[in-house]
Amino acid sequence: MHNKIIDPHVHFFNLIEGEYTWLQGDTPPPWPHLDQIKAPITANELMQYCSFELTALVHIEAGFNNNHPIEELIWLNKYLAHTQYKAIGYAKIDDCPDTFTQAIAHLLHPSLVGIRDITEGEDSSRLLNPNTVTNLAYLAKLGLHFEAQFELENTTISKRVADYCAQLPNLRIVINHAGLPKKLNDWKAGVEVLTHNQNVFIKYSGFELLPLSTVQQQTCFDFIVQQFGQSRIMFASNFPVCQIKQSYEAVWQSHFALCKNHTLWRKLSYDNALRFYWL
Repeated sequence: MHNKIIDPHVHFFNLIEGEYTWLQGDTPPPWPHLDQIKAPITANELMQYCSFELTALVHIEAGFNNNHPIEELIWLNKYLAHTQYKAIGYAKIDDCPDTFTQAIAHLLHPSLVGIRDITEGEDSSRLLNPNTVTNLAYLAKLGLHFEAQFELENTTISKRVADYCAQLPNLRIVINHAGLPKKLNDWKAGVEVLTHNQNVFIKYSGFELLPLSTVQQQTCFDFIVQQFGQSRIMFASNFPVCQIKQSYEAVWQSHFALCKNHTLWRKLSYDNALRFYWL
């Protein structure tokens, strides 16, 4: 069995120097085990928590300072100095193009491979803004990709994202947290909309945030594999948020249990992330 893994969706927090207003403001998320989720942890400690060999990871922006997101990358460069990693920074995807261009210029860093802007719920309408396709084209020109976090069951948005990917063949998009499935029939329709775009990848993660049973999660996994194939799916942990329900080790054991053969496991736990994130 291939024991090496790459985790393409991890968050490290620096609650002393960073702002993280969403996490430690007046209305923090009502998650169980919040103190454990907020607890500081090093990459070495994370590696020790897992029986698989964690060889590299991707830090996803976590709101260190959204007014100056480069500060998160500068801190990470020190914090993960002895770790093989890449970073996803923050930029507002529907900003006017001049502002977006300036934001990316200030964000450029050797570890940066893409940006994320969360557009869940009502915020998904920002993906319809005419500025969005212009800014996605600029990311593609720079060789950066977009981490898209929205509900695939919103087929209007899924269709627009599919259109962007067709217009911009050099653009790469990765759907975070399996497209946040809740209404499974509508979610499947959204998956089918995007499946033909070969520049769209999807991460299987984030189920601690979703009201799905283990059987429903298996259904989601099987459907993603059927639609996307084995080369455009990546397992990820969403650590430390995964601790709402599972330990880091338990998440990866759950991922392993989903796979019917070792070839599928290796591609989803290692090969695809290695290729997509240039690790």
